[in-house]
Formats: sequence, structure tokens, C-alpha cells
Amino acid sequence: PESAMIEPSSVANPSDVVEKERGSAGSKTFPLEGKNNIACGERLRVMQNSPYLSFLHGMIRDSSQTRSKFVFYTDQLLRLLCEFAFESVPHKPYVVMTPTGNKFQGVKFEPVCGVSVMRSGEAMETALRSVMLDVKIGKVLVQLDGETKQRRLLYSKLPKDIRKHHVMVMNPILASGSSALAVLKHLTEVGIKQTQVSLITMIASPEGVKNVLDAYPKISLVASMVDERLDSAKLLIPGIGEFSDRYFGT
Repeated sequence: PESAMIEPSSVANPSDVVEKERGSAGSKTFPLEGKNNIACGERLRVMQNSPYLSFLHGMIRDSSQTRSKFVFYTDQLLRLLCEFAFESVPHKPYVVMTPTGNKFQGVKFEPVCGVSVMRSGEAMETALRSVMLDVKIGKVLVQLDGETKQRRLLYSKLPKDIRKHHVMVMNPILASGSSALAVLKHLTEVGIKQTQVSLITMIASPEGVKNVLDAYPKISLVASMVDERLDSAKLLIPGIGEFSDRYFGT
């Protein structure tokens, strides 16, 4: 079953968001110069902006931030993001008996397997494990091929029963989307359906979102924020810098 559509969204520059009417409900789009807009909806879910979310992004985007504070506030944001990502995980009603002898109807999620895109995605593993017990974790490594100038998969270690899980691909920064596309290609080749996949990213570009959803329109893409654009060097604007170096201190 599909989860409910999350309509509110947050972007680096809220004035750049164009609202459109879809029936009686409003949706939001992220503009792309010379290209089709990206609509926030069933397949793209972006966290609703709030003072605390803006605070967290401000703390980790500050170029003068210490590494210890960068890691601390990134971890807070990643946990919120992982909680939010479960909106994309199929679930069904689940009735329990409370200590007072009364029934309560909650939900039960399909089993989840995280797949971290090394090295940056490994920063998200603790956050995912902190919101759901018994989550399995796989790892993949993608690097740039010096000859073809394309991203290619170099390493993959996935649980044997991964096809029985909803797969959360953990990729904190989605710029052009080339690494994510290489991972999604690999997952489909090993028999995982697009509808079984959620791509979880902390910060995305509109271009990266479009590239991924054009190629894999049935996955769910979950982000805490969509930045304004990519510059000519394919860097996020306003951006965060080199995430892995800042987080791991290398």
C-alpha cells in the first residue's frame, strides 16, 4: 500500500517555490530553468520547514562551524529525516492490547533494509538504527570511472534476503544524482522493484531530483530540503561543502 501524500515542503529559498492547485489540495514545485518543474507529491517528499529545521540547516551549513558541532547537529537532522522517511514505507494496521485491557490500533511496517552509499551514507546508519530496531544494513561503493567519466559500482554487500525488504538508500547529498543512479541500477539488477525503494537524502538539488525520478519514476525520494540549484561545477547552491570531509574529519 502507498502512504499518504505529504504536501508541505521546505526549500533553501522559499520565494522560489511555485504553488499550483491540484484539485482542492495545493502542491509545490521546484523550478528548473528551461526544464519541467519538479512537483512535491507522492514520489517526492520533502520535510515541512520549521524553526528547528532551519536552525539545524543553519548550524551545519555554517562554514565556520566546528567539526564536533557539525557532527552533533547533522546527527539530529538525520534522525528527523529517517523518522520522516518512514512515511514512504508500506505499512498495515496492527492492533495491540494495552495494559488497561483495551485495544489500540497502530501500524506495522514492512521489514526495512538500509543501503548506505559509502562513504557519506555511513553517517546515516546510526540515525536509521535509532528509529527502528533490527534494521539490516547493506553497503555499496560508487566511484568515478577515469575513462568514461561515469559513476560506476565498485563494491556491493547486500543482505541475502534484501528482496523481502523495503530498501532505504542512504545518500546524504544528492547533487547531479549520478551516484544514486548507479546504485538504483544495481538494485534493480538484483531484483528489487522500484516501488520497494526509498532514496533518503539530506539535501538535494532540483536537477538531481529530476534526473533520478525521470530514470526511476516509481521510487520514493525523501529529502529534508531541496536547494536552489547546481552551479557550473555541479555544486549545490547554497550548499554545505564537502559533506564526508566535514563529517568524518578527513
